[in-house]
Amino acid sequence: MLCQVCCRPSRGFVCPDCLHDLRPAPERILEGGARLVAAFAHEGAARRLVHCLKYQGLTPYADLVVEMIVDRVPALPIVPVPRAWTRQVLFGIDPAREIGLRLAGVLGVPLWDLLSPPIHSRRRAGGIHSRPAASFGVRNPPRGRYVLVDDVVTTGATVRSATNSLGSGGLALVVAANSADRCLVH
Repeated sequence: MLCQVCCRPSRGFVCPDCLHDLRPAPERILEGGARLVAAFAHEGAARRLVHCLKYQGLTPYADLVVEMIVDRVPALPIVPVPRAWTRQVLFGIDPAREIGLRLAGVLGVPLWDLLSPPIHSRRRAGGIHSRPAASFGVRNPPRGRYVLVDDVVTTGATVRSATNSLGSGGLALVVAANSADRCLVH
């Protein structure tokens, strides 16, 4: 097997050197008071792995993320932030839902698909963060507190859009697979 980061031979999907390169991200408070718990800082090996999850379906990374954050997440229903339909079809995966399913399973809580994704949204990944985040439809309003899950938080715009759609009254915290240091904080 080859390491998914450096392509050297490895016993797992990530070699020990690249695993060592995964830097834990500090917890942050986002605009509006939501607590952000992230497995890794969005740099180096973690940046490559989230890219592999989003565009190549490398789901073992979702398992690693859950392993790193599960002890810091309350046992509340999980609400994934859905990927635009066109990207789900194109890449065959919804990364936040993959993380959310695994987290819900480990915590023994339900996964609530409350948000409906836009059919298409303009790409914001890769530094094109000046574009507005997509708006989400709401399938059902939340029935109490929940944990919002997204695959990566960089500026916080997508998370804000999701919480604006749902209302932040029930939001317990935001869980992200990756978090950039430039994330909006108070």
